[in-house]
Amino acid sequence: MADQGLISSLIETYRTLNNSVRTVDEQKLGASSVSGGSVRDLLKRMRDDELRFSQALKERISGVPIPDIFGGDDLPTLGTETGHDTSAMMIAQFGTARESTLAMLRDLPEPDWDAAGGDKSIRTRVFELVDNDRRQMERINGLLAAT
Repeated sequence: MADQGLISSLIETYRTLNNSVRTVDEQKLGASSVSGGSVRDLLKRMRDDELRFSQALKERISGVPIPDIFGGDDLPTLGTETGHDTSAMMIAQFGTARESTLAMLRDLPEPDWDAAGGDKSIRTRVFELVDNDRRQMERINGLLAAT
């Protein structure tokens, strides 16, 4: 049985991005703060983090490494994203990766959540992902409030 609290938190992040951030004007989302970052920058980071997390989870569950078909960090994570992606597109890409993550976690047997493997359990990694979501959402909310 999946950890429903963690899964609910993962769902809530996407729901908040979709309902609250997607509706904000693109110019406002791209506006740089005093520190130089923007909501768009944070959305890109969240999307890329989620894509990497989902890929790593798939590797961990299947035991089969996913080959690096793109060859480097400078290349797109998905292979389709560009520097011209709108915030709505990045949120949609995040959502696609998040749904993949959720599908794998929902089907994961309870013992596998806490099984040793690598340096941390899957439950610990998911907890870290939820914590990262929380921190990024706090930053997004702070940037939106400041503009």
